[in-house]
Amino acid sequence: MLPFTTRTHMMIRTFTALLLVVCSLWTGLIAAAEPHRATRLGNPATRFADPLKTPEDLRATLLKESLQDDVLKVLRMSEYLGDIEDFRHAAANAGIKELSIPVGAILPAMSTRKKGKVDLLRNVLWAGKKPIDAYEFSFISGERRYRVVTPKACSNFWVEEQLPRPQAALALSCEAPTEMPSHKTLTHCNTLTNTGELSEPLAMLSLPIPAGLKLESTMPAASALDTTQAAWKFENLAPGAKQTVCATFSPIQTGQAVFKSAAVGQRAGGVTAQCESRVFGLPAVLLEVIDLADPVLVGNDVTYVIRVLNQGTMPLSNIRIVASMEEGQRFLSGGGVTEVASGAEGLINPGVIALLNPQQQVEWRIVVRAEKAGDVRFVVALEADQFSRPVMETEATFQY
Repeated sequence: MLPFTTRTHMMIRTFTALLLVVCSLWTGLIAAAEPHRATRLGNPATRFADPLKTPEDLRATLLKESLQDDVLKVLRMSEYLGDIEDFRHAAANAGIKELSIPVGAILPAMSTRKKGKVDLLRNVLWAGKKPIDAYEFSFISGERRYRVVTPKACSNFWVEEQLPRPQAALALSCEAPTEMPSHKTLTHCNTLTNTGELSEPLAMLSLPIPAGLKLESTMPAASALDTTQAAWKFENLAPGAKQTVCATFSPIQTGQAVFKSAAVGQRAGGVTAQCESRVFGLPAVLLEVIDLADPVLVGNDVTYVIRVLNQGTMPLSNIRIVASMEEGQRFLSGGGVTEVASGAEGLINPGVIALLNPQQQVEWRIVVRAEKAGDVRFVVALEADQFSRPVMETEATFQY
């Protein structure tokens, strides 16, 4: 076994060696974290391309055919994940703004040249005497937003992702008449708008067919159609683009028609829209009175047939019939959908019809005796809740 003092010296030497290793690693990390320090721009040996004076100079530089390989290398080194054609389109068309980079700013990157070959410096401290005059423009590629910054003095551009990332969004609106008579067609329209910043590869819009309506046509033609709904699909819906679709219906019953449309995109989440139309009916009635014999010999009987047809599009309620005979006729009997009673002054009163639905018909037959010769009139008046004044019908009978 080694003496105590020897062992102690060996432990001290080992600890010192480990401490030196740790300090060396720490010093290396600090050195790696230190930014590149730039104090001057425009050196012909290190600049990416010629200095810039106008935004058009920047466009020409980034799109110059002889620089395309170098531009592509900078994009790759900048970890650009978008499409090169999106970059070229933005370089040619995007709005270019002036930018002033203050002294002391740490830039995420900056392209440069080393012995003529393009390179990219990261984490660059601008330590010059005055701010950097630069150009910048932004664009979207894929699902990311990018910013291109280019100092004017050297064209040493770089590309960086710009947050927040662009969002995909759709908006859906609808339009339909508030009220519509049931004998007319009803048109409902939806407008789908890409309100996001991203192009929508595929958007689907669906419109269930409301109860009480029959689908007659769509414009444009639906991509899918059955007895329950119509659907449309739209490809490559650009930001700000709109698509309007309309569907025309025939009412088959009155009441509230509720349109609940929905849309969803491949990128964007679902959206909905709701519109309502009140389909109302119109009152209309056909009142007929005919005599089954004419002329009539005095002493004989004549039968009058009273028919009421609801030819409107809404039910009629509390239908009241009053028939009147002229002098020379006498009531004998009556019957039909309700009981018939005679009253004073030659009036005949069938019972009230509480409700008569559209296209429903009722009938009464009234038998009277011809007691005096003459050109008589059998007059019938109809009243209902839906009419502000009586409906009148007259039948002439010649008694001899």
